[in-house]
Amino acid sequence: MLEKLAHTSIGLGFASIGMTIATWASQKGKSSEEQAHAERFGNFVGLWAPTFFLLGLYLLKLKEMGYDSEVEKLQKEMDDLKKKYLS
Repeated sequence: MLEKLAHTSIGLGFASIGMTIATWASQKGKSSEEQAHAERFGNFVGLWAPTFFLLGLYLLKLKEMGYDSEVEKLQKEMDDLKKKYLS
């Protein structure tokens, strides 16, 4: 489970890089104010990438250290509680 979350997080990091470029390119207007807005918004989206990459590396490290079994136990407990209270 941790590995799947880690790979998803790393994928989101790469996606945010692409979104940064796409946002910056698509929102660029003719006036200097529109260009400044496009650059600021592109930078905002670009700041997501390092966060996603670090989260992915952290989750991979947790898996490496053996915490995956603990996560599976917590997931089973949560599923049991959902069945008990939501059914």
